[in-house]
Amino acid sequence: MQNIISDPDQARKHDSGKERKLIGDRGDYFLNRMQGETGVNVSACYQCERCTNACPVSHFMDIKPHQAIRYVQLGWREDLLKSSTIWMCLSCEMCTTYCPNEVDVTEIINHLRNMAAHSSITPKEKSLAVFHQTFLEVLQTSGRVNEFRLMNAYYSKPDILKERVKQGILIEDLLLGMTLLRKGRLKLFTPKSRAIKEIKRVYSQTRGEIV
Repeated sequence: MQNIISDPDQARKHDSGKERKLIGDRGDYFLNRMQGETGVNVSACYQCERCTNACPVSHFMDIKPHQAIRYVQLGWREDLLKSSTIWMCLSCEMCTTYCPNEVDVTEIINHLRNMAAHSSITPKEKSLAVFHQTFLEVLQTSGRVNEFRLMNAYYSKPDILKERVKQGILIEDLLLGMTLLRKGRLKLFTPKSRAIKEIKRVYSQTRGEIV
C-alpha cells in the first residue's frame, strides 16, 4: 500500500520521489457516498486481509481488495477508478464470504467499476472495460445476455478485434465458440426478455437518472 502519514508538515516527498498522501485529506464525502449508494458498511472493515487472502486473482491486482476498502475509507476515489483491480475482479464473492464483519467487498468493487465505466478516466484495463460496457449495452437492448450477440458486439468495438488478433486470442475464442456451439451450449439467437422495460428502469436508477 502507498505510504501514509498524518502530519501535513511531513507530507512532502518520500526518499523515492513519490508524493505521500495525507490521512483524512479528502474528508468523509466519498466514504459516505459509497455507503449510501451501495448500502455497504465500509466503516466496519478493520483490515484483517481475509478478503485478499480469499481472492483467487488478488496477485493480478495493483490494489488488493482490503486496500480498496481502505482507499474508500480515505476518499481516494481517483486511485481506485484508475486501478486494474476494479476490472480484474471476478465477482465470485469469495472476499465477501470470508469477511468477519460482512462487508460486501464485491458490491463495492462492482460499484466502483460502474463509476469508472461512466467517467472520463481512461481505464487501466481497456479491453476489460470495453467488455463490461458492451455487456451492459447488450443487456439494455435485449433484457438478457446472449453470448453470441455479446461477443459480436464486443469485437465490433474500435481496436478490439485488432488487439485480440495481435495477442493471439482470436483463434482461441473461435475454437471455444465452436466447441460450445457443437455441444449445444451456445445459442445464436434468443428472444428478448419480457421484462426489458423493467431492466432499463433499474439500470437508469442505478445511474441516478430520474425515470
